[in-house]
Amino acid sequence: MARRTSAGVVSPTSPAQWPAVNGRVRVQVQLPDALGGELLELPTRVEDSAEGSLVVAAPGFSGDLHLVAPGMPVTVLWASERGQLRQDFLIAEVVRRRVPSWDLAPCGEVSVQQRRRFVRVPVTGNLRLHAVPGDPMWPGRQDLDAAPEQAVTAAFVDLSEGGACVRVRRGSWPGAGRLVRTVFELDGVPVEQLAEVVRLAPDPAATGEHDDLVLSFVEPVAAADRLRRHVMQEQIRNRRREAP
Repeated sequence: MARRTSAGVVSPTSPAQWPAVNGRVRVQVQLPDALGGELLELPTRVEDSAEGSLVVAAPGFSGDLHLVAPGMPVTVLWASERGQLRQDFLIAEVVRRRVPSWDLAPCGEVSVQQRRRFVRVPVTGNLRLHAVPGDPMWPGRQDLDAAPEQAVTAAFVDLSEGGACVRVRRGSWPGAGRLVRTVFELDGVPVEQLAEVVRLAPDPAATGEHDDLVLSFVEPVAAADRLRRHVMQEQIRNRRREAP
């Protein structure tokens, strides 16, 4: 089946690769020239998804009450195991309840951003994972007497400009969908970077002792230039090792 939006666009049904409810996404909104003409990229989360409809919490920005209306185009971006995905939508309905939301109808296909920031290279070393206070996916967030979560030591599996895969002891991390503050050293320089846990799975060795976390760095990535250089240098080193 297809759904017809208020703007008269026929959209396909909901693709399986859409982010899950409560998944973190970013929406791009193009401001008109009268409001500066800037392309805004705003963080938000998925409230619901159904056939041909993705509902996200309405992000606030200057001028939103006058600009946001059915038929307005937006682009949604989210992290996945394949890299960063994006899709164009039209706002089908603006819901102004206790939690304002946008009901979005797709008007384009899901695409993968094939950029160097998603090229991963094997690396060694450890990092620390810290829970983020106020994270809506934190199970103890409503318990004021709950003990703070302890930082977890993880080992790098691979690294890219846009994220990393790290290995933790099984049971030491509660699950996917969480925000985490990563702390590590890159070429002798300390790095602190906010990330989202995209996926948690048993490590490929199947020892039952560890899990692999796939992390997607949350924009902005302050160390992006150093990460890019590090990834490129590791690629060059790997090619040299593989050369006959």
